Amino acid sequence: MLDFTTLPYVDDRFKAVRRETVQVRVGDALIGGNAPILVQSMTTTKPKDVEKTVAETLALAKVGCGLVRITAPTFADAAGLEEVMKRVRAAGCTVPVSADIHFQPKAAFEALKWVEKVRINPGNFVDTGILTLDQQTDKSFEEGKEKVAEAFTPFVQEAKRLGRAIRIGVNHGSLSARMIYRYGDTVEGMVESAIEYLAVCEAEHFDQVVLSLKSSNPRVAISAYRLLAARLKQEHFKPYPFHVGVTEAGAGSDGRLKSAAGIGALLLDGLADTIRVSLTEDPVAEVPVAQELIKACELKADAPKFAVPVLEKDPYHYERRETVPVTLAGVKIGGSEPVRVGMKADAVSLTGERRNAEFALAGLNAKPVVEFKDTMDIAGFAANPNSVPEGSLFCYTGPEMVMGVRALASALYAANRKDPILLYAKITDSEKDTLRVSADIGSLVTDGLGDAVVIDGYKSPKDSVILAFDILQAAYCRRSKTNFISCPSCGRTLYDIQQVMGKIKARFGHLQDISIGIMGCIVNGPGEMADADFGYVGGGPGRITLFEGKTAVKKNIPEEDAIEELVNLIKERGRWQEP
Repeated sequence: MLDFTTLPYVDDRFKAVRRETVQVRVGDALIGGNAPILVQSMTTTKPKDVEKTVAETLALAKVGCGLVRITAPTFADAAGLEEVMKRVRAAGCTVPVSADIHFQPKAAFEALKWVEKVRINPGNFVDTGILTLDQQTDKSFEEGKEKVAEAFTPFVQEAKRLGRAIRIGVNHGSLSARMIYRYGDTVEGMVESAIEYLAVCEAEHFDQVVLSLKSSNPRVAISAYRLLAARLKQEHFKPYPFHVGVTEAGAGSDGRLKSAAGIGALLLDGLADTIRVSLTEDPVAEVPVAQELIKACELKADAPKFAVPVLEKDPYHYERRETVPVTLAGVKIGGSEPVRVGMKADAVSLTGERRNAEFALAGLNAKPVVEFKDTMDIAGFAANPNSVPEGSLFCYTGPEMVMGVRALASALYAANRKDPILLYAKITDSEKDTLRVSADIGSLVTDGLGDAVVIDGYKSPKDSVILAFDILQAAYCRRSKTNFISCPSCGRTLYDIQQVMGKIKARFGHLQDISIGIMGCIVNGPGEMADADFGYVGGGPGRITLFEGKTAVKKNIPEEDAIEELVNLIKERGRWQEP
């Protein structure tokens, strides 16, 4: 296991700077190095549908998308990119295009002829995915490694010859059987999957490579990118740029908050070079959200420097910080209690209902709350921890919330103190503030830091409470309503996912403690919705397969019957509630 104290993923966890990387050229665009963070999105079409693919590509370019990705499910689709590119360029559009390839190495070679970048998935470029796990052995693992080198080396050589870029795009939901056999369904498996393919690029002295390690779980994605940054150092590989995203983020405010929690946390760590916000909406809607998220999470050169000891907490594997509970307004905070949600008020009515304020925060100077306003406050406590009585509820309200709370936690660790921490944020109702607070709180709770949350100033007090609950759910910290995991549409989607998503939300949105995955196809579906209780997955044209966990339980259901069949399945398991 990687020793995070001797090989950290960044030089300083209390002062974020953009990670230095190789610069990758994709057509006229630059990724990494000193280039601005690039926004990208993806069409919902297949290249064989030339008219629609060209139209969507031009529409994305018009709203400022810096790179457009197009799926190529077959060799014929990859060949169709020739005509797509001719028409896009004839329209005067210079936006670079990337082809998205799964299962089809021949299609990947064909796509190299026509587009500036090709994404391959290590989970299925050579290996066949998760369905053959029971067939794996130590011998087959090593044989598979040889097959990867044999199949991928010519592809790298051809990309080098043509001056193309490659994205090695690992998805948590489609890890190969070999990697799961060796490493389990872990971030280590994701990282080693990328390292295996990257080793081929290094051997060929090819550095026009972008790396991604996506998951529908922000906690997994954050840990994976951090671990990859450290492993590249450990292997003495070049520092390749990262394409950062959270897959299957969903739609509406939930999709935006989930993207901000995962992508924003990595932007705040300086680990992102290009991003995609994956929403179950029109692709054009993704671009302004991504642009605003980049602005919201901009790293400031004049950010405060926290002079505290090394944070003695593993950043690669989730574990909530151990605390001793304290009581605030009659409510226990910390210990084994869930991360509590409070309201800035003198008192609240404790109804016991979900998504209502669980405690009142009368003020930031009322016992047992102890407010730390800046670096000097934290430094003073670190030098003299006995100046604050044990059993306090610590709260940092100064600039740079993530770095400040990390510093506060570090000082508590050094003093062997187990006082809980309150995450307090005063914001406006602007989209920028909303995205930033989701990034801040998402980053901290996925690190296991924070025992209570209070958001102050957002619309109304009730709206502030709901926002806090939604952020905790987006960060996979605490579920308080139906959780929907849904992919954005692409050329592989086998039904109108935006329309179906709306119907499923309307039919199932009243359920509690239920997670439902809505997946357009089988490529990442079963894996990315592994955390879901039930899944609705496109199995073929007009046909749906229903999952319970990772198991397909009802196959090839006519699409018009599938939603009611899902209702019946949930009823059969005793988990249905009437609205």
